[in-house]
Amino acid sequence: MTFEVVRYEERKRCAVIWFNRPKVHNAVNDVVMDRLEEIQENLGKRPEIRVVILTGTGDESFCSGGDIKYFATLKTRDDALAMSHRMQAILGKLRFGNQVVIAAANGKALGGGCEILTACHYRIAAEHAKFSFRQAANGIVTGWGGGVRLFNQIARSDALRLLTTSAIFNTQEALAIRFINRVVPSGKALEAALDLAGEINKNSQSAVQSFLDVLREVEKGDIKAAAEFETAQFGDLWTSDDFKQWLNAFLNHS
Repeated sequence: MTFEVVRYEERKRCAVIWFNRPKVHNAVNDVVMDRLEEIQENLGKRPEIRVVILTGTGDESFCSGGDIKYFATLKTRDDALAMSHRMQAILGKLRFGNQVVIAAANGKALGGGCEILTACHYRIAAEHAKFSFRQAANGIVTGWGGGVRLFNQIARSDALRLLTTSAIFNTQEALAIRFINRVVPSGKALEAALDLAGEINKNSQSAVQSFLDVLREVEKGDIKAAAEFETAQFGDLWTSDDFKQWLNAFLNHS
């Protein structure tokens, strides 16, 4: 079997994606991007897949960001921007796609690895994981959209501190500043993510999709428009089969 830099598996309406380059701490290069785009194209044709889990192979690294050897081949500003836009498009499809995206951070996330985490809707971390936005220490800024997402996800003072100091922080600090939503014992991150996926999959697919759509509207920054959109979704789902079936079942058992 050909070695896959990104592994893909389906489990009960859930897709599990592994960054699978443990010898280089699961770093991202152009071949990883190729594979992620291929997986996303497939997921676009699979409406029954309702949750995506991102994790890494092994227990040392979730993802260390961009592969430095690959980055060294990007000689010009245009080369760098093309790579940046490409990875931002991949992460944008994750965040604003049709599946709930859960990160199972099995180990350390550095640089772009932390940017990938910001693109996920929910973040679970193994207790030994560590995190660092390494960009400032490397003389650059976030190139995969993670800086903007971080400023919108945690207190801006905390975000600025993490981005400008390149500090390494552990799961307890990550949990305290809400960069991570849950910490679990080492080796249990994927299991916890699968359990959460199971809870999501118990509910109406159309309702879950509507909440993802509402999130998309919220992140546009116009709260009034987002509220109007949410209300329209409520009206649409009121006459849906899922709600009618639940209501009839409730009334019949009252």
